[in-house]
Amino acid sequence: MVPALLTSCQSTDKKASIINSKYFFLDAEEQMASEDPMVGFEKKHLLHGAISQEEKNQRSGHYYVFDWIDPNWSHFKNSSTLVRFEYRQKKTGSKIHRKDFYPQSQITYRNKTKIKITGKDYQVNGKVTAWRFSIIREGTIITSDQSYLW
Repeated sequence: MVPALLTSCQSTDKKASIINSKYFFLDAEEQMASEDPMVGFEKKHLLHGAISQEEKNQRSGHYYVFDWIDPNWSHFKNSSTLVRFEYRQKKTGSKIHRKDFYPQSQITYRNKTKIKITGKDYQVNGKVTAWRFSIIREGTIITSDQSYLW
């Protein structure tokens, strides 16, 4: 009897994926009534350096952090990767707002994208009611995540 040798091949066809979506809503005037110390820290962190009430109000709004991986990043070093955040806001109804980002740093296996809807955008148009986050390479969406209401 011949012993079998088991081997496996790593596919280069793995898909990019969003592994974590983090959301935080900051209202500079509202008191946080949470027993979780991390919630209070997040507010203090986002308001750090804001002295006047106007500066604090400019920081009020929605904060998003998306962690994503791209197993094929080395095959696409010279390709442009676009990160798109589409969202709707309370005062603009079904109108879709869009923010496009070309990452400043080189895309790697693990990536992080931070997005904020604050300042005049938040104060004039209101709270974000629905959103979609997409990563686009060569005109094709390679992965996306969205809120329940999208």
